[in-house]
Amino acid sequence: MANQIAKTTQSLTTAADMRETTQMLMQPNSNWEEYLTPAPLSIAIMGELVFISSCQDFSINKNPPEGGFKYIRYPNSFRACLMQVCNSGWQAFNEAHNNMDQIRIHTAAVPDYMKSAVNILFNASDEVIKNLLPCQLDSINDIAEQCVNLAEGVEKKYQDVIHQIQELLEACVNAEHFYGEELENVKRKLEEAKLREQTSRQLKERSKKAMDDLSKELDNAQDAYKSAMDSIPSGWEMIGMDLVEGIT
Repeated sequence: MANQIAKTTQSLTTAADMRETTQMLMQPNSNWEEYLTPAPLSIAIMGELVFISSCQDFSINKNPPEGGFKYIRYPNSFRACLMQVCNSGWQAFNEAHNNMDQIRIHTAAVPDYMKSAVNILFNASDEVIKNLLPCQLDSINDIAEQCVNLAEGVEKKYQDVIHQIQELLEACVNAEHFYGEELENVKRKLEEAKLREQTSRQLKERSKKAMDDLSKELDNAQDAYKSAMDSIPSGWEMIGMDLVEGIT
């Protein structure tokens, strides 16, 4: 039975057909450079975030969402939020590196299981196939499940980073709107203060001009008073005038 299956399979499928089929199946996933390029770009962006976090700090917790933040732990410090994103990204890359290494180790055993399965299928008897082939296939299935779990763990890490970035962006846009309103209020208050300052300066100039006019009038009054006082005759002059008038 096994020999008949082997002969029939060999007559239906050749090595060239298998290579062509494999090439057709792998063609959609052949552009691996597009999947590898974002990794160094993401690391460069993380470095820029660390550089930006060294600048002036401010709060993005002016108008928090209902129920609070779910992923951001330090909304009162934008610098701390950036460092949280950077650390989460590093952890995601590190776990991806470790899990990919484990996947490599697990998948390295798949060819041996496949060879054993093919050997059992084509060369063993039906009883041996019934007893041994499921074990080989179960081993391959276990490896596939372990690889899936490792990949899902990496995906969860990157999903956490994505959620943090999305929440940070929403908080920044919200804070920008809030700070924009505060900035408009500040600008309006500055305009009002400028108008009050201009009015006060005009009043000051008018008061100064009035004081100068009053000072001039006071000086004129003092000069007139001095002239009037100088024109009044003294006591001896009055006696002399009375004496002259008497003689006359």
